[in-house]
Amino acid sequence: MTKSELVEKFKKEMPEFTGTDEEKEIKTALYIYVELGKMKSFDERYYFGNSKMIRQAEREALLDKTDPNKIAKKKKIICITMTHLYKAILDDFGIESQTITEMTERNTINHMTNILNLKSGKRIMADAQLDMHRIQTGLSLKFFGCKSEYDTDVISDEKLTDMLVEIGYIRSKDDYRDEKIKKIKNKIEGLDLNEAVRTILNSPEIYEVNENLGEVEAFKYYYNILKMLKPDELGKNLFQFKCSKKIEGQEQPEYSFGIYSNAKDIEDLQIYLYSKKKRRLLECDLNKLAELEDNGLQIGRNKVGKATRQLYKFIKIRKRERKEKVSGDEAR
Repeated sequence: MTKSELVEKFKKEMPEFTGTDEEKEIKTALYIYVELGKMKSFDERYYFGNSKMIRQAEREALLDKTDPNKIAKKKKIICITMTHLYKAILDDFGIESQTITEMTERNTINHMTNILNLKSGKRIMADAQLDMHRIQTGLSLKFFGCKSEYDTDVISDEKLTDMLVEIGYIRSKDDYRDEKIKKIKNKIEGLDLNEAVRTILNSPEIYEVNENLGEVEAFKYYYNILKMLKPDELGKNLFQFKCSKKIEGQEQPEYSFGIYSNAKDIEDLQIYLYSKKKRRLLECDLNKLAELEDNGLQIGRNKVGKATRQLYKFIKIRKRERKEKVSGDEAR
């Protein structure tokens, strides 16, 4: 779909908004923001990949940024391409905006975002890329009309919710995924860590998500869930890890992720790997994970990261146990 086709689609499907001219302008920009967030997904190379893959994704984005049609046709984006596509579409709706580039100390791009310059004189922050995982899973939005360092105007949570109802994102505040996640807290009260994690991941309120959910968006979504429901355990006895596998004939590996709990005890260790097909985390025992690792699965970017160090230790122990068992069977 070209940029022009996207614009026509939005014009055809966008509701007739009520309110002042300023409110209609904001709602139009918000509608486009949400719809783009549903269609695109963050480039896994930039999020999961090594430095070579990150540089490759960034180089492509810098070449594409001046061609909105090229960006519109691609499923995968990074902040550079999303900000330029969003700006180009807003232009066609008569909404002025600008792209803001945040630089690192090494003078490389750290992040890009949009600021809407409304006809009323107000300035609104709109970071569509950062909100994509929230849009694709029905969470409340955090980066449209938010407080920023750029002297922008803030839209209250209540006002934003009212607008999201009008554009059709939710039916009411209770329809936010956040509210459904909060209810899971009652289900896991008093459960041990493994049972709590199993309950969380097997709850339809958690795993029933948009069928277009990207891998990066899924990673961020599940991290948010663990942070909301098990904040004291996350990073201590509950870890989320990235993984990848090289595919013959493909330059880019396949990327995914997993989580594990009870990281201090091999006997109680519980592991889950994300299934792209089912769009949810499925239980995987240590023997299976060790087998996958033997067959080329790389867990984490290296073996010494905090999230993967202990897991590799357990895999090594399990492989040694298997080897000793085979040696013992042969001796008999």
